[in-house]
Amino acid sequence: MDSIWKMMRIVCWVLILLGEHIKGGESINFNKKVTVKIVNKLHSSKIGYPALTVHCRDKLHDLPQVTLKYNEVFSFRFLPNIFAAVTLYYCHFQWPTGNYHFDIYVQERDYDCNDFLCYWKIAEYGPCGTIYDGSNSTACFAWGKALPAKNFTLSS
Repeated sequence: MDSIWKMMRIVCWVLILLGEHIKGGESINFNKKVTVKIVNKLHSSKIGYPALTVHCRDKLHDLPQVTLKYNEVFSFRFLPNIFAAVTLYYCHFQWPTGNYHFDIYVQERDYDCNDFLCYWKIAEYGPCGTIYDGSNSTACFAWGKALPAKNFTLSS
């Protein structure tokens, strides 16, 4: 009898967690991977088109370091946490005149990006990504800041 009550409590907790995950009638997609794409958009009259070294990780995964030429893309895929918006990937970006960190995927901010594709352009003034709030505007973040600095239009 005791084991039945324990099982019932576990089932109740799972249902509560699933209920918390479903917001506004959204369906849960247990196997939908997020793809993060990072493109080197570094360019200035002082440094030309420098190579960008990128090293990304989360608390469990340390991705290989890559070096991108101008307009080259690095991408990686993962399954976000389905029970709580706690998935976080952060990257270290380095080039001859810059050395910065940025939280490239914050589940609460980037939950489904653009059908689970998060696209980031890395520029000297900061990383720029699309805000998927219906406006599809570009938000650029100043290096070392948590809030968008200003909106920029980047050439592709």
